[in-house]
Amino acid sequence: MVRTPSHLTVVVLAQAGGPLVRVAGTIDRETAPRLADALQQPWASRSAPPAVRVDLAAVAFCDSSGLNVLLDADRQARDRGSTLQLENVPDQLRRLLAVTGTDEVLTLHPGPPPGGPARPAPPTVEGG
Repeated sequence: MVRTPSHLTVVVLAQAGGPLVRVAGTIDRETAPRLADALQQPWASRSAPPAVRVDLAAVAFCDSSGLNVLLDADRQARDRGSTLQLENVPDQLRRLLAVTGTDEVLTLHPGPPPGGPARPAPPTVEGG
């Protein structure tokens, strides 16, 4: 069996409200160190930003290696009086966070519920 190499793209953008880290691809044992390095950048200067947002919308897969990176970054943020905010968390990663209980530890920015946007309930007929 031929193993396909993992691909991960991480871009750190400076924004008025604090850094935004955009992540795309697969976060696994092979690529997790690259994400860890990128998540260190916002706290490399003397003044820690109040929050670092991590946009995970384009993440196709995340395993326990990626989860450990996010937990380490969250701990480091808290140690510096900052917060790590996860945005646009894909369903697969939401399930991993829920199964491991780390959805109670990490800060997930409110967004659409798992499975996509909410649909209106069908109309009901009253009377009879």
